[in-house]
Amino acid sequence: MKENHTPVEEEKLKERALLLMRYFWWDRLFEIGKQLRLPYFDKFLNYWEIEPYQAALEIAKNITDNELLDLIGEYPPKYGLELGGFQGNYYTVDEKGNVAIKSSWEEVRKNVQAVLEKWGEKAYGLLQALVNKGGRASYFDLIHEIEKVLGYEFAPSYLLPRLQPFKLVFKTGSNKYPDWTMPPEIIVVVKDELSKFKRPSIRKTIVRVTYTKVQQMIDDKVREIIEKRRYINQLFKSKFGIDLFKDNEKAIWDIKRPCSDEEEFNNRILALALLIDQLEVEELKKKIRGGYEAGSINILEAFLREYFPNYNIKIIRNFREITTLRSKKYPVHRDDERFINAMKYFGVTTFPPDWEVLWESVLEHYLESLNLLLETLGGE
Repeated sequence: MKENHTPVEEEKLKERALLLMRYFWWDRLFEIGKQLRLPYFDKFLNYWEIEPYQAALEIAKNITDNELLDLIGEYPPKYGLELGGFQGNYYTVDEKGNVAIKSSWEEVRKNVQAVLEKWGEKAYGLLQALVNKGGRASYFDLIHEIEKVLGYEFAPSYLLPRLQPFKLVFKTGSNKYPDWTMPPEIIVVVKDELSKFKRPSIRKTIVRVTYTKVQQMIDDKVREIIEKRRYINQLFKSKFGIDLFKDNEKAIWDIKRPCSDEEEFNNRILALALLIDQLEVEELKKKIRGGYEAGSINILEAFLREYFPNYNIKIIRNFREITTLRSKKYPVHRDDERFINAMKYFGVTTFPPDWEVLWESVLEHYLESLNLLLETLGGE
């Protein structure tokens, strides 16, 4: 017979399940469920067959708070708890795994209020975007959602790591494919605090000509970039059995967008550098008989040196200078004089530069590398 729980009891059960998932990996949940002889776990022979939240919820329904504490005492976390411990309305856990049957939500509210006071509507835009995405999103997904929330584009590179000490946002996933995550147990209370935030009456206004000749030129260049990348992949496939470039429609969309100030340049250069980084490097490495250094550009350089020793070195030089513009400047890293040198390579000598002019030149050089690469492969 199914138990009837009050809304408060239901919320506490869900939170207990989230805590169990934070504390234990799938294999441990499976082991605990088997030990408790819960019918749900009889359906499975292996731990990887379970649905983690359902498994945790089944355990949560069948243990008391004291039994929860006993379980946690019996199986302490080996490497601490991710996402800053656990900040629930009924359970609180520090990063070392120490549990208290109490609420953290008042502290969460204070932290949301603190970041809103410190960073204003940009913090609001970032937190609301993450709430809208269900608490987890990639960097580029966040940028798009923030624009929907605020009505203008904002790159959150500076702000994201500064929210971690407030235990509101954490970097998760792999180094190569990171995500940004809000602990699921705090989403409700963060959403509630955001609903009380009053955005400034005078908001950022971006005045733009709807469709300028410059934008027409950028659109034309990006169309040509898409075409050349496709041709290069076709040639690579015919000669070596592999593609060279990975598809990334979001990054392509981003490089088409206007670039009239530094913030927009930061977003565009991040997207273009991503297109350069995302090569089929594992497949390329299998084709290289000699040595190579780590990194997409280094691997491509080693490949070209081996198969096309007379290739035009501008192919690689352009790619390197573009990534320098990405990595030797705030917000990715602290400002570096190499950014100025790279700027000069693209024909811009004054600082701060005209960001639109710099971006046009960058796109032109990227397209130049694609054309030279196409020639090297024996294309047009």
